[in-house]
Amino acid sequence: KLNIFLIKYNQNKCCSMVEIYYFAYGSNLNIFQMMKRVGKWETSKRAYLEGYKLVFNVKSPRWGGYAANIRKTGNNMDKVYGVVYFLKVEKIAVLTSYEGPNSGPVYMDVKSEDGSIIRDVAVYGWDNDEQSEEPPEAYKQTILEGLRQHGYAQDVIEKVQREFTQS
Repeated sequence: KLNIFLIKYNQNKCCSMVEIYYFAYGSNLNIFQMMKRVGKWETSKRAYLEGYKLVFNVKSPRWGGYAANIRKTGNNMDKVYGVVYFLKVEKIAVLTSYEGPNSGPVYMDVKSEDGSIIRDVAVYGWDNDEQSEEPPEAYKQTILEGLRQHGYAQDVIEKVQREFTQS
C-alpha cells in the first residue's frame, strides 16, 4: 500500500493551528460528504494531478462496488481532476478512518487550475493494478455533484463521466 508519511505542515500564524492540503478526486469532492466527515475547512480550490489517470478499482463495502483510485501513467496529458482542501492536520486521521484499513496518504505535488504547483498535498491512493470497473450509480452521482459544487466546467464533468465506463 502507499503508506508514506512525509508531512510538511503549514503554520497558521494567527491561530497557532497546523493545517495541511488534501486533494480529493472521488466522493470527497462532494462538500456535503466532506462536511459530515471533517466539519469546516479553511478553503478549497479546483486542482488536478498531472500524469495520472482516474480508475475505479478499489472495492468499497460502504458504496457497494468500486471506488476511485489514481494510476500513474507518466503522460502529462493525463489528468485527475479534483479539489484541494486546506484542513486542520488532525482531519487527515479522520479521512484515513473512512478510507479503510491499511490506507494513508502520500504527499505529492498537485497543480491548481491556473497551473501553479501546490506542494506536499495529502493524496490517498492504492497500489492496485486491477482493471477499472464501473462504480455504483450513487457513487458516480456523488462525484458529479461535487464537481458541480466546486464550479467545474461542463467539459471537465463530461471527461470525468467518461472515466466511469473506461477499463
